[in-house]
Amino acid sequence: MSADGGRAVWAAVSWSADGGATWTASEGVPAGATVESDWVDAARFYAYAAGTFYSSVDGGATFVATAAAGLPATGNVRFKARPGKAGDIWFAGGDTAGGVYGLWRSTDGGASFTRLSNVDEADAVGFGKPKKRGDYPAVFVTAKVRGVRGIVRSDDAGRHWIRVNDDRHQYAWTGAAITGDPRVFGRVYLATNGRGVIYGEP
Repeated sequence: MSADGGRAVWAAVSWSADGGATWTASEGVPAGATVESDWVDAARFYAYAAGTFYSSVDGGATFVATAAAGLPATGNVRFKARPGKAGDIWFAGGDTAGGVYGLWRSTDGGASFTRLSNVDEADAVGFGKPKKRGDYPAVFVTAKVRGVRGIVRSDDAGRHWIRVNDDRHQYAWTGAAITGDPRVFGRVYLATNGRGVIYGEP
């Protein structure tokens, strides 16, 4: 859904501006691409498929491949735009077989991405209420950091990470979805592999 709720884009890839009553095929993006909306700019959507990142500035009617390089071409991929700032995108995924597996960030709407060197591998990313008013949102990631797998949070845009689960609280594969609570700092919601939705408190 667009930031204003007026348009939906589906991974067929198609778009609707009438609540799903009618759909029109998007141009310039392959079928089955992963699609996300910008949380600020209602006209902006993003898509990813097979190592290529796409951007739309007309509500998903047309997409253009960006020049972003170095993203994984294989494996599970999840990406999200940050609330409160247009064009700020976090991208997690890849696999060990493909040799590219990690966490990236774009501050220019997906035109380029920078890999976070302090994260070994990442599977899903989400955002929550910042620690202090006006700070960068809390970033939650299911990831491997310094060789240890877990659920981690950053309060400074990825410069430092805190593990928020422990060895006694593991939930099989946790790469489907993760998000922080927008109203409660530190609260995190996690999709699990058949064990329901878990939420954690600081």
